[in-house]
Amino acid sequence: MPALPQARVRHLIQERLRIKIPERRRDERFFKTLEERLAAWDSIKRVEVNPLTASVLVYFTDLRALFAENALKNDLFEIDYDDLDAMSEEPPDLRLRAAQSFARADAAVRRWTAGNADLRSAFFAVLLAGGVVQLLRGRIAGPATSMLWHAGDILRLWDVIPGERGPAVPEETLAEG
Repeated sequence: MPALPQARVRHLIQERLRIKIPERRRDERFFKTLEERLAAWDSIKRVEVNPLTASVLVYFTDLRALFAENALKNDLFEIDYDDLDAMSEEPPDLRLRAAQSFARADAAVRRWTAGNADLRSAFFAVLLAGGVVQLLRGRIAGPATSMLWHAGDILRLWDVIPGERGPAVPEETLAEG
């Protein structure tokens, strides 16, 4: 008995699975047969095949039932479960990735400036300069206000609660005052 072609899982999300069977690319008869057989499975709502890309898109109702039917009824291809295991690892949180990217960029700016500047001070300078340019152009209500507000926010000027000393004012300065 010849070996079955290997199917690779490309993505698996809620109620949708895409596999690719590169060995059968452009084999219209194979993909037509595959579409007809998979459409008869109880766990499958709909099947879309594309012989040109060797792709099979399966809309299913229950993942466990789908894998059970695959084990019992599938004699057309074998699924490479290694790809599926790799996909089950959760991707890092978007906020975490953004924070890591910011930290790398900040470290690069510090290296380039020998520690004299960081990314926060660079953003502050850009926003302050942009705000002044917008003020000079007479665009006070829109861009100038936003840019200057964000520049102040970078310095944490707006974090000070009335009646309390803010973190930006050193104790020595208050004592000298």
